[in-house]
Amino acid sequence: MESQAKSSCTRGLIYMQYISLYIKFINLRLRGILEYRKAFLIGVTAQFASYGAEFLLVWIVINRFQTIQGWLPDQVIFLYGLNLCSYALAGFFFFSINSGLPLMIKEGTFDEILTKPLNSFLYLSCREFNTGYLSHLILSIFVIGLAFQRLQLELTFVGFVYLVLVLLGGALIQGAGLIITAVPSFWFTESRGIRELLFFQAKNFIRYPLSIYHGFIQILLTLILPYAFINFYPAQYFLKKQDFGFFSPVFQFVTPIVGLVLFTLAYGFWRVGIRSYQGTGS
Repeated sequence: MESQAKSSCTRGLIYMQYISLYIKFINLRLRGILEYRKAFLIGVTAQFASYGAEFLLVWIVINRFQTIQGWLPDQVIFLYGLNLCSYALAGFFFFSINSGLPLMIKEGTFDEILTKPLNSFLYLSCREFNTGYLSHLILSIFVIGLAFQRLQLELTFVGFVYLVLVLLGGALIQGAGLIITAVPSFWFTESRGIRELLFFQAKNFIRYPLSIYHGFIQILLTLILPYAFINFYPAQYFLKKQDFGFFSPVFQFVTPIVGLVLFTLAYGFWRVGIRSYQGTGS
């Protein structure tokens, strides 16, 4: 019992050190922004304009048809907001890993990461914190708030807590997607096609209600690439809808669990990739 208590205490201290490291790296990145604030503002503005235009396009398309499979325009916009907000949270920590890992492996600079007396995954997540996703976060919060206001939805304390859990669960799902599509870089020189197909292109489907698609797509985005848990299923809870098709209404409550499970699998896949990379003698 005493040894278990000491082990738990040691793990707790390690976790606290990693949290402290996260804060320090983020602080350094924010200080860098202050040194080049004009470049940062230009980048954020450009991203805001890009995703703002995408938001307007979705809005125009939905308003043109008035309703899609029983979903009103503001309800579809709510799907968009959930998707974008969770993507922003995931992108802060994991997009730079996804985009930068292939180049690091190709140039051999990933070897330097392995020499650090830290977990390579956590180190990269800390060091590569991507502040560019601030624009995504601001826009998504605005869109979610707009949807609640236009749909006259009441957000209780329980509802607010669940909304936070949904966004965190969605962020874990999206983070897992970014990680899983980056790991093949340990085996293949060029893996951008995998990222484009399995993450960005596949995730485009959840801009709209899942029920508008063929049954195969619904199964794919629920059981194989579970992106539907980012927004479609949890949205049913807030919108008081019952558009589950041939899936259970219970699915509206499991986004946080799906996120934890999928992210754990993604991290396990990362460890497999690391072992493979070390085994090559790179």
